[in-house]
Amino acid sequence: MIIHFYILKKFKLQSDMKKHNSFIFALIFFFIIHYSLFIEDCFSQWVYQTLPTYQYVTDINFFDANTGILIYYTYPANMGMLRTTNGGFNWIIINSDIHYYDMQKIDSTSLYLVGRKLDGAVERMQRTFDRGLTWDTVSLSVPDAYSSLSFINRDTGWISGANEFNVNCIWKTINGGVTLIQQTDTTGLGKIFFLKNKVNSEYYGWHYSLNGDNKLWKTTNSGNNWFQITRPPAQYLGYFYFIDSNTGWFTYGGGSAGGTYRTINGGNSWLIQYLPISSNLLSTITKFRVINYDTIFGAGGSKWLGGGRINGIVWKTTNGGINWGYQETVDTSYHFGGGDAIYFINSTSGWMYGSGDGVHTTNGGGPIILTNIKNNNEIIAKNYILFQNFPNPFNAKSKIKYQILISADIKIKIFSIEGKEINTLINKHQSYGIYEIILDGSNFSSGVYFYSLIINEKIIDTKKLVILK
Repeated sequence: MIIHFYILKKFKLQSDMKKHNSFIFALIFFFIIHYSLFIEDCFSQWVYQTLPTYQYVTDINFFDANTGILIYYTYPANMGMLRTTNGGFNWIIINSDIHYYDMQKIDSTSLYLVGRKLDGAVERMQRTFDRGLTWDTVSLSVPDAYSSLSFINRDTGWISGANEFNVNCIWKTINGGVTLIQQTDTTGLGKIFFLKNKVNSEYYGWHYSLNGDNKLWKTTNSGNNWFQITRPPAQYLGYFYFIDSNTGWFTYGGGSAGGTYRTINGGNSWLIQYLPISSNLLSTITKFRVINYDTIFGAGGSKWLGGGRINGIVWKTTNGGINWGYQETVDTSYHFGGGDAIYFINSTSGWMYGSGDGVHTTNGGGPIILTNIKNNNEIIAKNYILFQNFPNPFNAKSKIKYQILISADIKIKIFSIEGKEINTLINKHQSYGIYEIILDGSNFSSGVYFYSLIINEKIIDTKKLVILK
C-alpha cells in the first residue's frame, strides 16, 4: 500500500512539474513576443546597411527581396556598380570604371543601363538577363551621348541623348539596343519615360529636357512625333513617373523646401503637393517609388536631431500626395545621413541608400509622422476642381464639369439664391478623373442658383449659374 502511494505521489509530482514547466514556457514565450512587439513599436522599423565604398548612390533596383543592383558616382572619377544577393546586407563591386546615368529593371531577370566607360569615353548600354550575374554591352558609340532610357520589354525601348552632331535626339530600338534608330531631333539629353502598356494601340511617353530649356515633351504615337506640354511651374524639377496615361508625379525642390506636382490629365496641368515643413526637417524629395495610386515612398529628406546629428527620413503618402508624412530611419545604434536613391519591390519591402550606407525595411517602414500639414490642407480644394457650367446663362440644359485628383465621396448639389437645397445631381464615391454631368433646368424657374462640390461632406467650392426662360 505504501509502495502504491509512493508511485502515485511520484506521478503527481511529475504531472505538477510538467504543468509548471508548461506554464513557465508559456510565460517566457509571452514575454518574448510581447517584448519583440514593444521593440518594434519603440524603435525604427528600418534596418541599417553599409556599402563597400563610400560614394554617392544615384539609383538602385531590386529583382526580388534578395537580389539587387546599385550604381554610384562621385565627381570626378569614383563610379561603378554593386550587386547584392542577400537583400543589401552585403554588396560586391561589379565594376568601377563606368559612369552610369540611368538604369531600368525590364522584368524579373533583366535590367538595362546606359553610361560612359572612363577609359576612352565610350558611351554604351549594358544588359543582364540573369539578375546581374553576367553582362553584355551594346550600342557602343564614341560621338553619341546617352542620358536616359525607357524600355517596355527586352526588345523595344527608347534612349535619349545627343548624336555625333551635338543635336539632342531620341533613339528607338526594337532589338534590345543592338541598333538604334533616331526618331527626333526636337528633344533629347534628359529623362525619358514610357508606359509599358499601349494606349489607343500606341505607346505613350514623356521626356523632360535638361539641355537648358527644361521643357516637357509628350508622344502619343510611340515616339514618332513629340509635342511640348505644360511643365510644372517650379524652377527646379527632378524625377518624374506616370502610372497611366493620365496620372503622373514630378518632384521639385531647391533649398530646404520641396515636394511633388501631380497631373491627372497626362501633363496638361499640374497641381502642387507640399511636403511637411518644420524647423528640424530638410523638406525636399529627390526620387520616389509609386506602389499604387495612393501609396508612394520618397527619398531625399533628413531630420535634425540636435547635438550635431542629422539622420535621413523616408517620405510616404497614402493618398496620392495630398498629404506627405515621414518615417524615422534611426535608432541609437547608428547614424544614417540620408539618401537620394530609393526602391520598393512591393508595399512592404524597400531600400534607401545614400553615401556609403542605407536602410532596408520588410514591413513598410512603420508609422507615418505627420507634422505641420497646414499647407497641404490649404490645397485640398485645388485637388478637387469645380468648373463653371457651360453654357451660362442657359435655358434648358447646361454641363457641369469637375476634376477629382484623389478618390472620395462626391456630391454636387443645387441651391436657391436663398440657400435652400433644390436638388442633388450626384452622390457617389468616385476615383480620380475629370467628370461631366448634365443639369436639366426645365423644371426650374428663371433666376440665380448656386451649385456646390462637396467632398467627404465638406463644401469645397461653389459657383453661380443663371437660368433664363
